[in-house]
Amino acid sequence: MTYSDPHVPHPEHVVEVRREGGTTGWFVAGVVAIVAMIAVAFMLAIGARTPSDDQILQAQEQGRAAGVIEGAQTGAAQATIVAQQAARDASAAADSARRSTEVTAANASQAAHDTADRAAASRDDTLAPSADPNIQPPAPQPRQ
Repeated sequence: MTYSDPHVPHPEHVVEVRREGGTTGWFVAGVVAIVAMIAVAFMLAIGARTPSDDQILQAQEQGRAAGVIEGAQTGAAQATIVAQQAARDASAAADSARRSTEVTAANASQAAHDTADRAAASRDDTLAPSADPNIQPPAPQPRQ
């Protein structure tokens, strides 16, 4: 435990208060206030302007024209897609017809060869009765 004598005077403490740079904060606050007032004045000036009837009509016409152009572009794109699909369908149909024609031609060729082979196998060296010059055709019958 420490003993302190209550009758002994305490040493003096000196406190110094320094004040420096006090105007910087006020300067920044003033600049912010001026910028805010300019912004408010600008918004009021811009908001006060209303478009004239001519400007409104012109904007409507521009909107209509843009809509017509966009519609035409959309229609052209859809027509292109439809035309491409039709071209693919026509190409597929032409390929199918070509394959069908080739198969039919091959079948006809094979049938002709088969018929020629059968005719050659069944042929003999005799003349048909109508080709013999010695055979006379029957006499015509009188009409009644």
